[in-house]
Amino acid sequence: METILEKKNLYMMAFALLLSIGSILVLLKVTGVKEIEMAFHIPLFYLGIIFGLIILTLIVDTLRIRDLLKELGENLPFDYLFKFNLATFFISYITPFGSGALPLIVYLLSKKGVSPNKSLMIFTAKLLFSGIFFGTVPPILLIFFRNQLELGTVLSYFAVLVSIFLMFLLFILIYIILKPRFVIEIVNKISNISFFKKPKLEKYFEKIKEEIILYHKNFNDLFIGPSSYKLFFSQLFYAVAYWLLFYSIAPVLLLAMNIPFNLLAVIGRQLIFYDILAYSFIPSGSGVVEIGFATIFSNILPPSKLGIFVGMWRFFTYYVYLGISAIGFFMAIKNQDAKRMLIK
Repeated sequence: METILEKKNLYMMAFALLLSIGSILVLLKVTGVKEIEMAFHIPLFYLGIIFGLIILTLIVDTLRIRDLLKELGENLPFDYLFKFNLATFFISYITPFGSGALPLIVYLLSKKGVSPNKSLMIFTAKLLFSGIFFGTVPPILLIFFRNQLELGTVLSYFAVLVSIFLMFLLFILIYIILKPRFVIEIVNKISNISFFKKPKLEKYFEKIKEEIILYHKNFNDLFIGPSSYKLFFSQLFYAVAYWLLFYSIAPVLLLAMNIPFNLLAVIGRQLIFYDILAYSFIPSGSGVVEIGFATIFSNILPPSKLGIFVGMWRFFTYYVYLGISAIGFFMAIKNQDAKRMLIK
């Protein structure tokens, strides 16, 4: 890759931070700042729990990468994978739709001798098992626990639409993974476009099709074979554990701020809405997430404390992760030969 971190990414990160901070300030202006001192008097006990949850999410996410790489025949040390994982978090936080994660995964793992095909497996496996979680649990919550979620009419309709959309995305992802012919046909159609019909490009298109077939074989060997159920369920367990730990930050924060809440409503609302709000052209959904969560939680939290809660929640679930992952990013690349190309 030409550069690891381009200036445009830094500009985008700065824009996202300004948008996020601006949104929080607007919320505080609308909801009031009389009780803002709550944010500065959170007991150390709860701060310790929150930071513990953050570190646990990162450990769990690294463990699922380590286990999957082992099944692919790659045995990389946990400390490297932890820094590698932080680096991918950082890039996904500062690029639209997290688009920078896959190129960085391929690049960093290639430095350890891992093929691009296996790197793609790591990337898509994370998407797949998180997709299974988001594509199945929200409908279950809406069918069996709608009253406990206390969504109201408008949010209920929105939740149903979000759930249908997430299930549709899961179906598309599974179809693409299981039907390599479909992807190969797309590659063939692209290669037949007059602009791409050049002799020097033919070998690249053939290589792409070979990689698609190899990926499909690796996926079948890992997850569809007779002894694959252990890996399948362990990867699913890691995905569920990661997201439940992440969504536990909000309840702990509410406890620390002495704000009464319904546990299922707080966890369930995050589970249904967070994924759809966080991924947008603006990295990490800055602006969208803050305003969106204020709307989503507006009917179950006291209005005077809503802005403070959203601001603190965003601090721990975005700014802290961004800071930690930035450290991991620079640690992961400091010994790479592309260090001189760090920023273009």
